[in-house]
Amino acid sequence: MKKIYTIRNPEAQRDHMWSARRIEEEVAACPRRSIERLFFDYLPKDASILEAGCGLGAWVVYLGDRGYDIAGIDHDETVVDRLKEWRPSLNVSRGDIRELPYEDGSLGAVISLGVMEHFEEGCGDAMREAHRVLQPGGLLFFTAPLDNLFRRVFAHPVRSLYLKWRESRGASIHFAEYRFSRSEVATLLREHGFEPMITTWDDFTEKTMSLGIWADFPPLQANDPYGLNSLGKAAALAMNSISRWIACSGVLCIARKPGSI
Repeated sequence: MKKIYTIRNPEAQRDHMWSARRIEEEVAACPRRSIERLFFDYLPKDASILEAGCGLGAWVVYLGDRGYDIAGIDHDETVVDRLKEWRPSLNVSRGDIRELPYEDGSLGAVISLGVMEHFEEGCGDAMREAHRVLQPGGLLFFTAPLDNLFRRVFAHPVRSLYLKWRESRGASIHFAEYRFSRSEVATLLREHGFEPMITTWDDFTEKTMSLGIWADFPPLQANDPYGLNSLGKAAALAMNSISRWIACSGVLCIARKPGSI
């Protein structure tokens, strides 16, 4: 497990994550993501679903429009207000995913996409809460940033040098997130009572795109949402053509709470 730091404090990190993004663009990106097909294959249509840490609510909107009984919860009041203003009927609310307002065993699935890694104290409380609210046999769709080959060999050493340079010039350094290997994600889920079923990469499906490269190297970003410039596209295509695991942004694991209803 790799601990990642940034020059942004927590408030600046939240602003950086959401302020420049539009809800419509986030929703439009959903069908381009590799995880979309797995939601359609495994999400229950006859049970309540929660996205815990929904951010701008793209998947709540996208899946809700396709007939799923899905709600979203997020700790950031600003993004919840934006969602409510954009679509007042949307079932989203402000709350802490470590203290969910749901009864034991009341949900058929919990979606957690790139959320739990931001707790510096670890994923434990949020993971236990997801397990509590799931019904026996319920599913957790869990993604976390992947400590992939590209990051280990190139991105992380470059980040470390940059942060040391900024720190030498007076900048303060703050915790950003943890990044995991595939085996670490499976171990984490088992430690909290889940049975991993499927583990796969999480990113865009197009080989000329890479959310991992986009996130780690802003100079390679293009003007279109999550797009890469020509150099970024070439790097993504080269690595993705060998293996999608080399530069993908995250790892997705679908895990089951043991038992049956």
